[in-house]
Amino acid sequence: MSWLSGSDQERPWFHIRSYGVGTSDFVAAVALLMMAVYAISPYAVTVLALSPLAVLHGFVWQVVTWPVANGPSLTTIWNAAVFWFTGRQLERELGKRRFGWLLLGITLSGSILAVLLALSFRVDAPVLMGLGTLALIIVLIFILENPRMPFFFGIPAWVIGLVIVVLPLLSYAAARYWVGLLHFVLSLLVAAVIAKYAGLLSRYAFIPGHEYTPRERRRRRKASPPRPGSSGASNVVQGPWIGPEPPAREDEEMDALLDKIMDRGLQALTPRERKRLEELRQQRRAR
Repeated sequence: MSWLSGSDQERPWFHIRSYGVGTSDFVAAVALLMMAVYAISPYAVTVLALSPLAVLHGFVWQVVTWPVANGPSLTTIWNAAVFWFTGRQLERELGKRRFGWLLLGITLSGSILAVLLALSFRVDAPVLMGLGTLALIIVLIFILENPRMPFFFGIPAWVIGLVIVVLPLLSYAAARYWVGLLHFVLSLLVAAVIAKYAGLLSRYAFIPGHEYTPRERRRRRKASPPRPGSSGASNVVQGPWIGPEPPAREDEEMDALLDKIMDRGLQALTPRERKRLEELRQQRRAR
């Protein structure tokens, strides 16, 4: 299918001046916009939050709208910023459509789990509202993808991820809010499976899903030349190359730079490598 193709990696949905708007940009922007909507009509925002009892009474749109039900607060701004930063990295790996399906899968699974737990324990809980939960899951997926990436003060990403998981668990346990704790744990487990099927977390063999990431699939396609007479064979351009490098070589060069960032952080790139990375990104957008 065309929406899984490598050309989707860097192509935005649309442009605002010279800035390409992708899925992570759009979701973060809507979450921030809802702060203004809340100031005009709080009910218009709160009705988007998920209440299991309300869903059972016909408010079915809440199963997909709860991440954008945000009120005006510094927490909303922080969640949007964190989601945008980590989401952009994952979106570059997956492409805008596949990343969008990843977000939809995580959102729907969280909603279904909330409704099922409410029915099982006969309570109208947990209530889901705001970008915080989705942002936390996206950050954890990003950390699982890059466990050794240095974060604040050089702290490895996996340590930050451990703190992000343990603190909510302690909070739920302290409040004796066992339904919320169970929903949190199950949501993380289901999100990991969804991310694996989307093409992420390939290093974790115990998680069910596809074996290869999009980057690995591109490499496999390059290693296997198209069969004569196939549609792929007609697209092969004969050398010698004049002007820009062949797309395959550009992909390999960009993959090498991205691998270096994932292993040692952005600061590991030399100024020349950073410039080259930006050039390659611009070339992909222009394809």
